[in-house]
Amino acid sequence: MRKRTILFIAALLAVSGAAAAGTLDRLSFRLTPGGFLPVGGHYNDEVRLRSVVSVGAGLTAGLRYKVNDYFYLGADYGLTWMKAKSGYRPFDYKETGPALNVMMLTLNSTFVISTGFGINPYFTVGAGLYPWRFSQTWLWGNPWPALADPTGTFAMNSLGFNTGLGLEKHLSSHLSAYLEVTYHYVFARNPVKLGTDDFTQQDFLGINLGVSFALGKE
Repeated sequence: MRKRTILFIAALLAVSGAAAAGTLDRLSFRLTPGGFLPVGGHYNDEVRLRSVVSVGAGLTAGLRYKVNDYFYLGADYGLTWMKAKSGYRPFDYKETGPALNVMMLTLNSTFVISTGFGINPYFTVGAGLYPWRFSQTWLWGNPWPALADPTGTFAMNSLGFNTGLGLEKHLSSHLSAYLEVTYHYVFARNPVKLGTDDFTQQDFLGINLGVSFALGKE
């Protein structure tokens, strides 16, 4: 986890370093709140994950570098919260709001489909590290015991990828708003760590409404 986080931070600094080298005009900061929900994958051999956790919320922040009018590179950090339903908690918690948390540390490319029409459609593709855990509290508390191995933890640092579609509206030379739907696929299955192969790979859908702040002149 620590090495992968360091690599992500190094990539983020590389984007920032490019800006410091005279390309600040091409850099923007993005803040993206929204909803987050499981759409596939099993919790066990009979129950899908979407039956175990509720639709949740997330917040993502990141930097985006404009290569040209039709192509951007970005680095993002996000954290989500999906409340665990009472029937699937392993024991009666004293803490409030046990949840599934998914963290996202990703590098992404954005391809703008068309420009000059007021609202610009685009699509994204990316990959990165997805640390996740079933937490005793609503946000990154102590992890639950593993499904079939109480000596282990119900948490992992998984790789994953994402792709999405969005619409962006420029409100001024420095500010824009966007609506974005993003699909995330997380390689969460690990029979050795979790003690079972019934917990499968997981996929999620993010529905977001965000804002972008241009840091330079453009």
